[in-house]
Amino acid sequence: SSGINAEWPLRPGLDQIKKYFNSDIKIITTHCALRELYQLGPAMSGSHKILKKFPRHKCGHENAALEAAECFKVMIGEGNTNHYIIATQDEGTQQYLRSIPGVPVMYISGSTLYLESPSYQSRKKAEKLFTNQDLLTAYEKETLSKLNITTESKTIVNRKRKRPKGPNPLSCKKKKAKHNPES
Repeated sequence: SSGINAEWPLRPGLDQIKKYFNSDIKIITTHCALRELYQLGPAMSGSHKILKKFPRHKCGHENAALEAAECFKVMIGEGNTNHYIIATQDEGTQQYLRSIPGVPVMYISGSTLYLESPSYQSRKKAEKLFTNQDLLTAYEKETLSKLNITTESKTIVNRKRKRPKGPNPLSCKKKKAKHNPES
């Protein structure tokens, strides 16, 4: 993939990310990602300059840097317990991250920032959590059971059937009175 120009408008992108999540977020990078961009040379110098503006997360690979994709995989772990959102252009890394439930993936196409919809794995896990979750408290269950007993004991009331009505009297012409002259 191609590098990003160092003059890429960073502020609108950050504002867009905040709008996506409707909260303040902390954008971080890793030593491994910076090192990989630096090693890729002048083609990625713009991306490197932008990435250097963000604080570095201590990934634990400072002495023996990994590839950025491997570093992200280690950070995410099995269940993304730190709730990271990974922004990457690498399609292989994106595919791997989609296989882990609860990992949102972002990428840039042109000058537009995209947040992918939840992956199949994420939707499946969320559905499983939702169906296993007991949504009602003990008091609510008790109240519902009382309501079910009282509604079952009620009889069905026959409602009066609506019949067609006549025309609206205000929209009808008045009848003319007949004059019978008796002469």
